[in-house]
Amino acid sequence: MNAFVPKPYLDPPPEMDPAEHPYRPGELLGYYGDWQILDSGEVEFDCNSSGVPHRHAMDFVIAKKPA
Repeated sequence: MNAFVPKPYLDPPPEMDPAEHPYRPGELLGYYGDWQILDSGEVEFDCNSSGVPHRHAMDFVIAKKPA
């Protein structure tokens, strides 16, 4: 699972809808507290999806549901 997260040093992406409410950093991991966490973290990457160069921050979680 992954989710975009805002960072104060990154401008909002140009294609972001003003009505969107991105996840808070660390929020995604909190939803999997009772799962086995195989990996988690945060990545930043360059994007040009709207024709305007910008950067995104994204949290990710790889988790396994307990048996």
